[in-house]
Amino acid sequence: MLVLGFLGYQLWRVRHGVADSLRLVGWSNALLAAGLTAIGGAPGFFGWRILLAGLGTRLPLPVAARVFFLAGITRYLPGGVWPAVAHAAMARPLGEPSARLAGAFVASQGLAVVAGMAVGLIALPWLVAADAIWWLLLPVFAGALVPLVAPQLFGRLLGVAQRVLRRGSAPIGLPGRRTLLAVTGLMVLGWLTAGLHVTVLAVALGAPPAGALSVGIGGFALATVAGIFSLVMPSGLGPREAVLGLTLATLLTGPGLITLVALSRVLMTVADVVSTGVVLGLLSWNARRAPITEGVSS
Repeated sequence: MLVLGFLGYQLWRVRHGVADSLRLVGWSNALLAAGLTAIGGAPGFFGWRILLAGLGTRLPLPVAARVFFLAGITRYLPGGVWPAVAHAAMARPLGEPSARLAGAFVASQGLAVVAGMAVGLIALPWLVAADAIWWLLLPVFAGALVPLVAPQLFGRLLGVAQRVLRRGSAPIGLPGRRTLLAVTGLMVLGWLTAGLHVTVLAVALGAPPAGALSVGIGGFALATVAGIFSLVMPSGLGPREAVLGLTLATLLTGPGLITLVALSRVLMTVADVVSTGVVLGLLSWNARRAPITEGVSS
């Protein structure tokens, strides 16, 4: 409730600006962009579930969905530790190790960064054509691939989760490289899908389609990765918008650029809230329906 109240206040505060932005891009484009954002989050869920299974915890699909989406919405609270804390808190009633669920989340974020940097390469040709300074990203891209070459780094991530949350001291077994590659592949799919929402908005605001496809997808991935590393602001607010604005400045200027960056944030927030509400609503409906079905069959 605290998270939903905080999000509601943020949306109410910018309601007039959002209305102007929606008029510029059109409702159909805005709805398509929001849908792509929501769909883009699904691969991340399945990747996290595969990673968790690789660590030794196999949660039923409804239970896993409840944990993932409830914990995920806490990223809109100030401070970057809340999702990991929420995973740990929900592990205890399930009889699972708190550090394992929290560690799986931390490791999934690490793989999301790897995948995001890989997808960011899509934008590099367009960016360097606009300004050669973007070549400086190339060593960063190369460094992002290190965790796939050296999976033992994830052991350190899991160890950090244990120490921060003070949950257990026995080391958690690492998943194999095949599992890490599968999860990273799902993360890439999520970045590609969610990034298309920026492409849709950019084209609606007059950007060339080829550039909008390249910078929309790649720039969105780079911007969101920057937000992941922002551990203070809720959901990377600020750093994400700064990087997204810098990349999109190669396509748009002035009001169009500001509109896109602002509307992207709002649509992502709305998509997160709606998708979480839908998932939890379906789980609640299914839980109420199950006893009725059992009673009829008996």
